[in-house]
Amino acid sequence: MIRFIYLWTVLFKFGFLLLLLRLGIYKQSEKTFLKQFFEEAGGSFIKFGQLLALRVDVLPKAYAMAMFDLLDHVRPFPYDDVKEIFIEDLGTTPEKIFKDFQKEPFASGAFGQVHAAKLEDDTIVAVKILRPGLHDKLQADFLMVDIASSIGQTFFKISGLNWKGFAKEFKKWTLQEIDYHKEAENSERLLKTLEADRQIIIPKIYSRYSTKRILVQEYIDGFPLTRVLRGLKEGKITREELLDLGVDLKDIPHILTYEILHQYFFDGFFHADLHPGNIILLQNGKVGLVDFGIMGEWVANNQMSFLRFAKSVGDFNFKQATEYFADVVSGDLKQMIQSAFPASIEQKQVDEFIRILTTDFSDVVEQTARSSSKDLKAMKTDWTVMFMRIIGAAEIYRIKLPQDMTIFLKAFSTLGFVAKEMDPDYSLTEDFKRFFELHPEDTIPNNYEAKPYRRISRDKAIQQLNDWMAYLIEVRPDIYKLVHSYIARYSNIDT
Repeated sequence: MIRFIYLWTVLFKFGFLLLLLRLGIYKQSEKTFLKQFFEEAGGSFIKFGQLLALRVDVLPKAYAMAMFDLLDHVRPFPYDDVKEIFIEDLGTTPEKIFKDFQKEPFASGAFGQVHAAKLEDDTIVAVKILRPGLHDKLQADFLMVDIASSIGQTFFKISGLNWKGFAKEFKKWTLQEIDYHKEAENSERLLKTLEADRQIIIPKIYSRYSTKRILVQEYIDGFPLTRVLRGLKEGKITREELLDLGVDLKDIPHILTYEILHQYFFDGFFHADLHPGNIILLQNGKVGLVDFGIMGEWVANNQMSFLRFAKSVGDFNFKQATEYFADVVSGDLKQMIQSAFPASIEQKQVDEFIRILTTDFSDVVEQTARSSSKDLKAMKTDWTVMFMRIIGAAEIYRIKLPQDMTIFLKAFSTLGFVAKEMDPDYSLTEDFKRFFELHPEDTIPNNYEAKPYRRISRDKAIQQLNDWMAYLIEVRPDIYKLVHSYIARYSNIDT
């Protein structure tokens, strides 16, 4: 309750200051003002501000860049709190565990901060510590998120955006990020798959000193991307100076894209939160990744269709890409149709019906993708917006994205933005194409076979079909006529 009251106080305070700002009484940069609001609200509001920092389609670019400070430069909590967490979790203070422990953190984010330390054998490590009282704060934050999502769902309907669904996913991802046991498991799992020739560095975890609130890992000596981008923006460093230090910014997006695609298609497990605060640039040209709270796994069902979807995106063949996309995401639609048709109907007739819908869907998505391509290249929008438009189109067909696919698309939306900051000429689709040229389809493991669609109750399927047909009459009469003419051949289906 205290946190809830505090949040309303912060909202009232900044609302009043915003009024004074508009009247010219209060002097402050608006982009700095916005960053300060999220920082003072704290908790998951900082995380939300981080998401905004990566969305130039939502915020003007100057505002988005100002929010970059929220990625690794949030106000730290005092050392006394650090010491108390160590005593509670490990039974002693940092000074009695480490040969040296820096009391001042070198990075501080939404949910934790990072201190440098040295083990008895002189190994330098990074010690990540969760913010005290964070779980209690988040419960109040989640209540605010639920209220806001209910308001959005009722009054601010946006095609392709399920406010309550977004709120549910946001809360789920947040809870994953604040469990350092889970993060340690993720890091160790990814490290096991790493071959020597890869251009990526994953830090080793020191489990002996790690708990749910403390994570001790190998220190990666390099340049955090947030600070590099901030230095470029402020004129404190140039691209030429970075080259002298062994860092070519134009190479980094290619390394990251290749790595995430490799993690996905070969390892089945990938880093899904590639914001600049989680990327370290090394002088040997390699890239370090940190923060493994949000991870993704491959789409277990129809994996090969998803592979061909990604390959078609690389070939800029949106028509073919959406056909494979539809095959991956249309499970509920296929189940409804399969169950509504009598079992005596030949499978090829059911498949033909689904093919008709898939073809229409692919035409709609192809138009959506092509209309977005210029804005993607000019960075006036990002991949998230394009995929949201596609999801909006998919609603007509009762299509729902699998969660694993949503995480994959989210990861590449973030990567697309970050890549453009490093190289304005970067093309994500070209890197997709290059990856599949290096790794043809027959060299990529197919670890899952498509699961058969299980029939549901026929009464339930027919009811769903009737509801869908009624919906189509309102939104797409042309599709309604097409669907109705096909299923009317079977008199025992009541539509």
